[in-house]
Amino acid sequence: MKRVLIVSYFFPPVTNMGSHRMLRFVRHLREFGWEPVVLTGKLTSGPQCDLRLLEKVPTDIHVERVDSMDLTELWAKLARRREGAPTANADKSAPIKTQGLTTFLNRWVMIPDKCFPWIRPAARAGERLIREKNIQAIFSTADPLSDHLVALRLARRTGLPWLAEFRDLWLGSPYFARSHPTPVHRAIHARLERQVVAGADTVACLSEGIRRYFASVYPKCRTRMLYNCFDPEEYEPASPPPSEKFTILYAGALYSSRSPEPFFAGWARFLAKHGLGQHAAEFVILGGSPDLDLAAMAKRHGIESSVHLAGRVPHTESLRRMQSATALLAVQSPEDDVHVPGKLFEYIGARRPIFAMSRPCETADLIVRNNLGWVADPEEASVAEKLAEAYAAWQARGHAGLALQLADQFGIQERTRQLVDLLEEICNRK
Repeated sequence: MKRVLIVSYFFPPVTNMGSHRMLRFVRHLREFGWEPVVLTGKLTSGPQCDLRLLEKVPTDIHVERVDSMDLTELWAKLARRREGAPTANADKSAPIKTQGLTTFLNRWVMIPDKCFPWIRPAARAGERLIREKNIQAIFSTADPLSDHLVALRLARRTGLPWLAEFRDLWLGSPYFARSHPTPVHRAIHARLERQVVAGADTVACLSEGIRRYFASVYPKCRTRMLYNCFDPEEYEPASPPPSEKFTILYAGALYSSRSPEPFFAGWARFLAKHGLGQHAAEFVILGGSPDLDLAAMAKRHGIESSVHLAGRVPHTESLRRMQSATALLAVQSPEDDVHVPGKLFEYIGARRPIFAMSRPCETADLIVRNNLGWVADPEEASVAEKLAEAYAAWQARGHAGLALQLADQFGIQERTRQLVDLLEEICNRK
């Protein structure tokens, strides 16, 4: 069986989308003849972690955890000293006061990102693993971008074939945290991106928009699509009892760049038009926001009684709640026509209709082309109109799930097969 070194700073117990993606690959790669060896960050805990995820990591898979300075923890300690410990009654949805300082440091000081202290020790550990485990290929995934700089060092020193996966853009990202404060910063990031693209045998992209960027900026770069996915094994075999309310659920974090305010406004109009109270309709948010006060936003629109801010819940609980909702909300940033939210594929796995708030883009096209639900413009009137359509469909069909004849193309089995095809391809070219 061939072996691939997976370079992924985020891995269980971390609960973000990149961590779940790598866990799914690790659990299924051996079914296709490849043994994964994982190079990741130190074992940690905190609000972004769920220790129960560790139970899903196969016990006979080698996971190498490399310690380094954790700048996120450092910023958190400095913030607690500066602001004082939060009170027990603190509003968890309120903006974090130190968000501005953290963003400033990330943009001005951390290159390529706040995980950069991990690069050198991880590269040393990776070289040892390649020798000891007889590794045939390297697979790195970003975010964080530091993963690619580790893999770049390993590919240069060992000559192994390397597949570099971009879940987000590096240059050209529409989000503020990725903007570059000076031309010097941009030039450094551009040089690093060029080195990664030149060093990788193939660049795998999680959306057509990302693939188009690399194909146009680097014409000699081999690019391949590798969409996100869901794993059927993560869901309840029988769907939980459906909610008796018309329930729209959003799972994940919200930001000022991906604000639910147009949905709140449309939700308020929809409720008023149909005379629905909190006992008949509910909007649930599993997660929160680092820079938006969601409770105040709901109150401003007069819908606080029908908005339930559930906070962060374990991933298994999030999936279970998805399965019992009427429809699942996806929010695409109006400035972003490149990325496809990873949660879209978990929504598909839950077999519930999707309600997307999005301008025309790849996300909207996927939903429309596969008949996955409804797409509303990020404007009050459009949201209210599409909510009325979803409500009418719910009244007519009850809790009917999606008839997804094409579901298999979004599942982990097909995505792992595609990943293995890419690994075989880069190995055969060496």
